[in-house]
Amino acid sequence: MKLCKGFSIWWRNPGHWDIGDKEKRIFCIRGKPGKYYVRDERLASEGLKSGITFNTVGLCMTYICDELMFELIVAKGQKVTEIEEWN
Repeated sequence: MKLCKGFSIWWRNPGHWDIGDKEKRIFCIRGKPGKYYVRDERLASEGLKSGITFNTVGLCMTYICDELMFELIVAKGQKVTEIEEWN
């Protein structure tokens, strides 16, 4: 998936949030207190279904930020274990 170099959050109305970069929506949050749904638009654009539910918008945002802000950094000399992508 394409690396996101920055993202913004838009609130439309209660239970309706969009997270995107300058070009398009990356994630959307829909729902109501106790049952919010996060849809990964990156996967949806590839024809894959995705989604996960959380109890609060804060937990939704924690998940989204973890996805968008993940950095795989390996220190020089560190032993790296690689596995097949399908595994």
